[in-house]
Amino acid sequence: MRRVAIILTALLSVALILTVIGYGYAQEEETTGTSGCCAMASAYDSTDEGHLNIIRQFRDEYLMTNPVGRGVTALYYEVISPPLAGFINDHPAVKPLARSALAPVVAISALAVDTTTVEKFAIAGLLALASVAVVIWVRKRRGRGSQYP
Repeated sequence: MRRVAIILTALLSVALILTVIGYGYAQEEETTGTSGCCAMASAYDSTDEGHLNIIRQFRDEYLMTNPVGRGVTALYYEVISPPLAGFINDHPAVKPLARSALAPVVAISALAVDTTTVEKFAIAGLLALASVAVVIWVRKRRGRGSQYP
């Protein structure tokens, strides 16, 4: 349990640091979140425009509506995305791997954009229930593991 607390604290610290850095970029450059070359656009072909539209809609409806979201968006567009987009454009064979890596982002964005509030609460409740079940399973398994050599 202590290990989980340390990992969560580390993740939250990294997220906070990245948000502060990104927020600084957003304040300095008045970033709208649409400048520069986007790594996601580089990963998808024109046939995958639906995926990009979902991600853009998530950005516009959820991220660009608050200072933290604008900071994260600015960090992505100004720091993270340009080198990734360049690499993907220079190595087209990487596109399928990049699309696979972005699949969870598209799925989560689609859930946020295409679901009602009731559906979002139902999904959150199911995820919480599944998390509790995993924690119980791990604790039971850990207790059983000490009995067997």
